[in-house]
Amino acid sequence: MNTQLILLLACVALVAGKFQIRTAQDALDAHEACHEEYRVPEDIYQKFLNYEFPAHKRTNCYVKCFVERMGLFTEEKGFDEKAIIAQFTAKSSKNLAKVSHGLEKCLDHNEHDSDTCTWANRVFSCWISVNRPIVRRTYIEN
Repeated sequence: MNTQLILLLACVALVAGKFQIRTAQDALDAHEACHEEYRVPEDIYQKFLNYEFPAHKRTNCYVKCFVERMGLFTEEKGFDEKAIIAQFTAKSSKNLAKVSHGLEKCLDHNEHDSDTCTWANRVFSCWISVNRPIVRRTYIEN
């Protein structure tokens, strides 16, 4: 078990070398850019800042915008599992099991053939439902 953890953390370190870990300020900048682009109402935007993504006609594309700006998703490849693990375990490896479990449960390769906004929101909303406290600690608290 310890050997597996060491190997996984080594892999995360390699990915982290390519993927730049984003800060709380990066997250705020991404939120502001997506808010400007999608012009969601202020009450909805405040929920987004707290990593709650209620149904709204612009939520899907807002989420896609956010995860793209944070380096976690591209239209061509979908979610970058290694980047997500690197981002949300960089401060604490104790998050690894929960982050990985959420990915196993939620990650898809758009088998539903959805538009990219719907795809990004479907996966991220599923994943964040398991990992919201970790996301908040990573992106809100420094």
